[in-house]
Amino acid sequence: MENKIFAYMRISTNHKTQKTDRQRQAIIEYSICNGFNIDEFVSDIITGGTKADNRPNYHNMKKQLRNGDTLIISDIDRLGRNADDVIVEIKDLQLKGIRVVALDVPFLNDWEKMNDDSLSKMIIDIFVTLKAHIAQQEKEKIHDRVMQGLDVAKKKGKKLGRPATGVPKEFIKEYNKLQSGEYGSISVVQFAKLQGIAVSTFYKYVGILREK
Repeated sequence: MENKIFAYMRISTNHKTQKTDRQRQAIIEYSICNGFNIDEFVSDIITGGTKADNRPNYHNMKKQLRNGDTLIISDIDRLGRNADDVIVEIKDLQLKGIRVVALDVPFLNDWEKMNDDSLSKMIIDIFVTLKAHIAQQEKEKIHDRVMQGLDVAKKKGKKLGRPATGVPKEFIKEYNKLQSGEYGSISVVQFAKLQGIAVSTFYKYVGILREK
């Protein structure tokens, strides 16, 4: 059976005006430049926080992929909800003998190299190692910033005790995402702004959670 080339695109339900056009066009231009055709385009319109295997069209496409097939994506982050998910997916695809080409990542976007099995494996291994290292660094930076912020707040005499109303469930949910690295290198100020709260409120909530 002849090997097939799939292209996967994902847009977030949080950005309804966003289209797959940009991703599709980038992949088409790449295929023309490298002299091949895409056998099938697959896309999901789903929140970026959804794990790769929980995306219906991606899941169905993955079941069709066979050893020697190629999966092309415009941006590596389209492959998972966060760095850890991306790493798991890439390693799983590699184990199945699927080549992964990501247009936004140096070396992963080199068509000739990614079609050389030995080079492809080496490049993927290096990328996964670097991605995991960067993800861990981001988690540690976020943790350090939160701890430093708490120390500053305490020194200023701010009370971090439990308010009568407790911590909102939505904050706990998003804060867990922050700690797991899903927000990337976002600052505490930016995170608080996204949640619609003051930075002092952020530290107050974190203090309560830490006391539990």
